[in-house]
Amino acid sequence: MDEGQAPWECHPHHLTDTGALHSCLSPGGRGVGGGGTAVRAGTSPGLTPCGGNKTRRALSVSKNGMASQPAYLVLAYLIYSSSVAAGAQSGIEECKHQFAWERWNCPERALQLSTHSGLRSANRETAFVHAISSAGVMYTLTRNCSLGDFDNCGCDDTRNGQLGGQGWLWGGCSDNVGFGEAISKQFVDALETGQDARAAMNLHNNEAGRKAVKGTMQRTCKCHGVSGSCTTQTCWLQLPEFREVGNYLKEKYERALQVDVLRGAGNSAASRGAIADTFSSISRKELVHLEDSPNYCLENKTLGLAGTEGRECVRRGKGLGRGERRSCRRLCGDCGLAVEERRADTLSSCNCKFHWCCAVKCEQCRKTVTKYYCVKRQGRGGRRRGLSLRRKH
Repeated sequence: MDEGQAPWECHPHHLTDTGALHSCLSPGGRGVGGGGTAVRAGTSPGLTPCGGNKTRRALSVSKNGMASQPAYLVLAYLIYSSSVAAGAQSGIEECKHQFAWERWNCPERALQLSTHSGLRSANRETAFVHAISSAGVMYTLTRNCSLGDFDNCGCDDTRNGQLGGQGWLWGGCSDNVGFGEAISKQFVDALETGQDARAAMNLHNNEAGRKAVKGTMQRTCKCHGVSGSCTTQTCWLQLPEFREVGNYLKEKYERALQVDVLRGAGNSAASRGAIADTFSSISRKELVHLEDSPNYCLENKTLGLAGTEGRECVRRGKGLGRGERRSCRRLCGDCGLAVEERRADTLSSCNCKFHWCCAVKCEQCRKTVTKYYCVKRQGRGGRRRGLSLRRKH
């Protein structure tokens, strides 16, 4: 293979949304080798995935954004691609969980990551999509590194033996977030090729996602001492459940900062400098957006918004979260819609017993299931305060 020849079809600049990222990088996808077979970590000869000189060469990018060592870069993509795809998918799933009971519920159209695609909005929902996707990729790379899925890449033991605080030392096996952060940045930030305010916003939110992973790391300690005493402790940092990262970013979303950028700002050096100065003054832990969000209550085919009519909500039940408890008001009442109660009888297996030998016999039990949906109000009056309940059986 020639030094400048890429043996696969996918380049990060071609990956315009998380769906494409997943399909392009997944085993068997178009982007993996000529035969559609993924290269497992450590099977590429001559490449050190972690910490070696060839990794640094593989991940180096010149000033014009082109890979200075394209063949090595492609090998790096092949080694880390399945982890990146899995991380992008986890970001999608977490987005859908966090917004399941919101008017905007992370629809497929929203899962595009670069401004050269069809997604041109720059609102706080776009900010969250970038942050959670970036966080998902970093999280998965970090976890897989610590699990030993990549050659010469494992625990972060760089601080082991150093005093961490009163009564404890760094030790054990800390998750290698430095590795996950570096590789994630190479993959995810490469999707953004613009140089305008929208591109700066996207890159800022990508970084906020990575900061969220680092900011939610948890310190775990083990006691050392005679007869079970805890004279000293050895501590290390571990990744939390990814749900914790999602919760953290949802809070950041709710407090996202709107950035005012001069309308009509061009792509001149002066404009790019002014944009860079604006974003550099904002903490990289915060989510930022440029535009107000549209009215998600209403259907808007131009923007690809379905509206909330026909959405399911929850009125009662045990163990409901805050979003579920307020879902009927948020999705229906506050959007000028009524709540319709629909009941349906279902049959399911119950009272199952094991009979020797060897069969399981069950009874068929009938159960009435009640669900609630947002529907248009009947008659005149338009939008009214409060909820009206309509029953349909």
